[in-house]
Amino acid sequence: MRKLLIAATVTSLIAIPATEAATVTGSLTVSATLAASCAVNTSTTGTTTTAVLNFGTVTSMAANIDASTSSTGGSKVTVLCSNGTGWTLAMNGGSNVSGTQRRMLGGNTEYVPYNLYSDSARTVAIGINTTALSGTGTGALQSYDIYGRIPAGSTLATPGAYTDTVTMTLTY
Repeated sequence: MRKLLIAATVTSLIAIPATEAATVTGSLTVSATLAASCAVNTSTTGTTTTAVLNFGTVTSMAANIDASTSSTGGSKVTVLCSNGTGWTLAMNGGSNVSGTQRRMLGGNTEYVPYNLYSDSARTVAIGINTTALSGTGTGALQSYDIYGRIPAGSTLATPGAYTDTVTMTLTY
């Protein structure tokens, strides 16, 4: 009986037709909407940086003292905007402004005046809260120099470190 049961099982397996494999296809839609975007003083990896204008050690105010963000100890202003995005960059008067004069403050409450310019000849002054730079984004990091001048004849203040922080506003 056992042989008969095994033979019947094998015969039934042979008699069952094999199921045919089928293939179907579908699609996946991939999309993104890119918005205009900009950042100031950032790297291509998104790390925030700080532009630096360093006048160095000053021993006399008899002549103009010039510096730029590409001078020793300085670092340029950077703008990163999506390709084709127009932008403008404005600068405020700094933390120690008096009227229209930007000033660096020392630890002893004395000030050293300075001016900012967008050109190396220092003929195009950067006003307070006015457009300092403008351009169109390329999708790559763009670097710009800012030029500074301590005017000749400024009062030679007490020795020490003098600093100011100017806020930059990028509009796009």
